[in-house]
Amino acid sequence: MVKRLLFFITLLSFIFADEIKLGKELHLDSTTTVSALFDNPKAYLGKPVKITGTIVDVCAHKGCWIEVSSDRPYETIQVKVDDGVIVFPLTSKGKNVVVEGKLEKLSLTDEQALSMKKHEAEEKGKEFHEENCNLTESDKTIYRLRGLGALIK
Repeated sequence: MVKRLLFFITLLSFIFADEIKLGKELHLDSTTTVSALFDNPKAYLGKPVKITGTIVDVCAHKGCWIEVSSDRPYETIQVKVDDGVIVFPLTSKGKNVVVEGKLEKLSLTDEQALSMKKHEAEEKGKEFHEENCNLTESDKTIYRLRGLGALIK
């Protein structure tokens, strides 16, 4: 009940505000490009970074992640937050965002990667056919930002 109330308060404040602040206050001075994170992830793992971009997708179930565009075409990074701590409104899709967090690496087994692909398809309302899924190394090694705070404009 409390999570739903927080979600609706966040949604209403987003609708009536030019900007919405979520999570911890942003404090980093410099911004890191998403492409730099992917080009040299070892240099950023576990370290606080600030990125900017456009929100291209939002978790439709709990608002617990967003996909943020990179400075390179067709590249995005997922920003994942703890369920209920930050709730990204569905209406934030297409808006600009500034996010602070820590880069994390997920190393998945084949089984975990397939399970994740199935879960992502379900979240997006798409059919999933395991027999048509050819896993690549990038499916098993995922870099994402563990979001701590965000400013949506």
